[in-house]
Amino acid sequence: MGTLAVRGRLSISHRNPPEPVDLDDAIVPPPSPGEPGPVGAPRPRRARVVRIWIAVGVVVSMLVAGTVAAAFVQVPYYLISPGAARATEPLISVEGATTYPSDGSIDFTTVSLRRASALEALMGWLDPTVDVVDEEQILGGQTEQENREATQQEMSDSKQVASAVALEALGYDVIRGTGAVVRGIVEGSPAAGALQVGDVIVAAGDQPITLSSDLARVTRSMKPGEPLGLLVERGGEGEAQALTVVLAPRPEEPDKGFLGVSTTTRDLSFQFPFSVQIDSGSVGGPSAGLAFTLGIIDVLTPGSLTAGKRVAVTGTIDPNGFVGPVGGVEQKTVAVRRSGAELFLVPTSEVDLARKYAGDVRVEGVDTLDQALRVLASVGGDVQGLAQGSSPAGR
Repeated sequence: MGTLAVRGRLSISHRNPPEPVDLDDAIVPPPSPGEPGPVGAPRPRRARVVRIWIAVGVVVSMLVAGTVAAAFVQVPYYLISPGAARATEPLISVEGATTYPSDGSIDFTTVSLRRASALEALMGWLDPTVDVVDEEQILGGQTEQENREATQQEMSDSKQVASAVALEALGYDVIRGTGAVVRGIVEGSPAAGALQVGDVIVAAGDQPITLSSDLARVTRSMKPGEPLGLLVERGGEGEAQALTVVLAPRPEEPDKGFLGVSTTTRDLSFQFPFSVQIDSGSVGGPSAGLAFTLGIIDVLTPGSLTAGKRVAVTGTIDPNGFVGPVGGVEQKTVAVRRSGAELFLVPTSEVDLARKYAGDVRVEGVDTLDQALRVLASVGGDVQGLAQGSSPAGR
């Protein structure tokens, strides 16, 4: 027969009933030697141990329940963690042109982005390779579906621009436009006072200007102090007006002419001589632009653009061949280090941040496709003469 443990007051019926006795506090005289104790007599130490274990069990159960809840309850934060570095060349398919195998690889880099649970957010805050960001920074008022569609469109646009810039670098006439639209003017530059935001430059010197890169090519070919005649459609409308400005020294290249405007191409379009397709899967965003540009060049030229090395790349690309900044550089650098890549090309503005996480990986900053090609040439890459003014930005 088992022992029944009872806590609290218990009334025991006798002929002359005694006062109720608290069993937890009862003092039971020890039995005489050889005499068994009374049946059901309480053992105070065992009772206290039982109560302690019950309390521990309750606390542990609450902790387990809280942990399970934290693992599933989502909070308004996203986790940005290291993704992967994937070779671009196997993803590129070309119809209508000769392609070439290549040793080494040009890798594009990714981050992993997902909504956080309470537990994941806590662990993310403790992990230096993970960023925990407010959902507003990721969604910006969009739904998750709208955000996914927007990043997929950015990827689609990036692949088209990368293809166009790569083919232009190889000598094809792909990018079309009807003039260079002034979007910004540098204070104190030759353009200040002569041009206005919204003006469209359709000629410079004796050269027609159809692309933004055409204007850059003309000004870079001239010397500081030389006069430059411009034909400008004021506000993008009406007949073109003739203006003359005197070029200043380019800040980063003082022996070359500087007008002092930022421009985009009016009526930008692409006319491809053959089909170039890139299978980017479910990856979204524009940050693989430079990697895809280099990958296409590698596929369409003999030799190895990387000298047989594994080179990781991140950075957007615009139709002028300029490289723009990206997000998640810390996480991308960790992914690159884990991949075994020897060299990582990043936008110049983010090179210091990347080097903090790079370990033994060489990190180089670039602002244009031309600069990226020059870095690859420095490690033995076969650039086929592409490193000197072949891309739109270098013309």
